[in-house]
Amino acid sequence: MTIGSGLVSLRHDARNRRIAYAVLAVLLAILCVFPQPYVARAKIVPQDGSSIGLSSSMGAAGSQLQGFAALLGSAKTPIDLYLAIGRGGEVSDSVIARLGLVGPGGYANHAKAERALDRDMDVHSLTGGILEITARTHDPQLAERLTRAYVQAIGERINALGRDRVRRKRAVVERRFKEAVVRAAKAEAALSDFRRRNKLAEPEAQLGAELTLRAGLQAQLQAKQVELETLQRFQGAENPQLQSVQSEVSALHAQIAGTTAPAAGAAGPNVAGLSAMSGEYLDLYRDYRFAQALYEVYARSSEEVAVDALAAETASDVQMIEAPRLDPDRKYNIPAVAVLLLVLLCAAFTEIYAPATGLRLAPRNADR
Repeated sequence: MTIGSGLVSLRHDARNRRIAYAVLAVLLAILCVFPQPYVARAKIVPQDGSSIGLSSSMGAAGSQLQGFAALLGSAKTPIDLYLAIGRGGEVSDSVIARLGLVGPGGYANHAKAERALDRDMDVHSLTGGILEITARTHDPQLAERLTRAYVQAIGERINALGRDRVRRKRAVVERRFKEAVVRAAKAEAALSDFRRRNKLAEPEAQLGAELTLRAGLQAQLQAKQVELETLQRFQGAENPQLQSVQSEVSALHAQIAGTTAPAAGAAGPNVAGLSAMSGEYLDLYRDYRFAQALYEVYARSSEEVAVDALAAETASDVQMIEAPRLDPDRKYNIPAVAVLLLVLLCAAFTEIYAPATGLRLAPRNADR
């Protein structure tokens, strides 16, 4: 009897069909439980190693430099990246090599081992940026070994990417630090040369001194003018005191007039002279301050990158939340459960639904 003829006979014979349903249901119920599957799982939290602490340093130089911090990696790494790492081929290759899954006692080739890992392993994310690694096999020791190997492989891969990221950042910071040193030296030399040629002090001190001098001369002039008016009212033109005050007023007028024309003396330029060169002076001073700010930023950043490089060599970028362990509850074979439900559904349709509705499973001529 062929399989086709046997199915046809079951279609026509209700008793044999029900026996077949019962046998299949019992067999599938056994397969749901045996062999027993085991699930091992572990939970890890990848640490955010993307930031090397440049945001605070850049903020010290002004808000215009915040773009440098973003360029050098101050954004938090998304969980999708860690999922891609955990599901990537580098991690599975590392697990295969670590456990020796290819060869005697294992799979025939690398492709079969990869397909087995795709079937048995799952890496997914939980709330809070947690990665959960699960292994489902019929060997409890193998499930734990697979989970532990995945945790180690993911950690090593994240560490390798972190070290590569730190190396690239270090190269950028060191190059920019050298440029900042040269720029600061040139700006300081230009400012010092300009101040030396024009006999200038610091911009604030120089301008403040000249303004203070002019304000003092004007105050003295006003006082002498009041004194002169008083003397002219009560003293004659030949009065020596009146003549002395007139001479002092003339001298003050001459001194104030001298401050309105650009001139440079032994003590440096006057107010007018300083105003004429203040634009160039302030441009040089601004370039010097900006170069100094860049130098300080990249000096601190260079130290921070050096510390991060040392940390990347000695620390792990993965924090273990839950070590690999087997689930305590009983697991069942999902494919067998699915087929059992399908058989029960077919039995309910053919043995309950069809008779209740008058639906005939066999043609009329088959019953004759």
